[in-house]
Amino acid sequence: MRRRLLVTLFSGAAILVTGILSAEVPSALNPPTVGQSSLDIQKVFQGAPIIYSILMAMSVIAFVIWLYSLLTLKLNDMIPKTLVQEVSEQLTEKRFEAALTACKEDQSFSSSILASGIAAREHGPRIVMEAMQAEGRRSGVTLWQRLSLLNEIAVVAPMLGLLGTVVGMFYAFYDMNRSQESIAAVFDGLGIALGTTVVGLIVSILATTFYTTLKHRLVRLLNAVESRALDVANLIVVEEEGPSRNKQDF
Repeated sequence: MRRRLLVTLFSGAAILVTGILSAEVPSALNPPTVGQSSLDIQKVFQGAPIIYSILMAMSVIAFVIWLYSLLTLKLNDMIPKTLVQEVSEQLTEKRFEAALTACKEDQSFSSSILASGIAAREHGPRIVMEAMQAEGRRSGVTLWQRLSLLNEIAVVAPMLGLLGTVVGMFYAFYDMNRSQESIAAVFDGLGIALGTTVVGLIVSILATTFYTTLKHRLVRLLNAVESRALDVANLIVVEEEGPSRNKQDF
């Protein structure tokens, strides 16, 4: 299901970018009058096709990661209430193997966390907590890596745009023997070259915005998951401490 969602999002974003690049600029059909300026997107793109292609790909990746995360990072998907209720009832009835099987059959984010705590129940409350915390950190690595990709895009995009501008300026001033017409062409080339920096900054701003919103959402969800997981962990600890206390009293 999630793979289909990713493929759909990537395909839609790619079609959107292709449509923008191949669209005809209105001013091309209606030539601008005196004092008006027109912007030919295709001409700008042809000024640095490699840099623009990389920046467009980075923007598509950032948008897909953001939208995919918004659609998949939900509390009920990460730790379903049905799983928590089922495991809690089984732990209360001391059916530990059934609770462990229910966690292994579930494919949610928190199933492995609960399973690690149940599997370590024989080693005492401290080991149960440590096992669940370690599994939580391991499971959260994938989510944080997804967000770190957005942060890396936000850092690399402006540098890549600046590289395109510097390379364009280098080629513009490389030939010192120029006529008056060629000097005018140089300024046109500089305007096109500066476009890579503009696009790089736009991609960086978007990626930073996506990263900030998803980071806030992920932290809030992980706190909620931790709270529910601790409730289940308390049941494991109570059920394990009860028999030991009875034996000591006896």
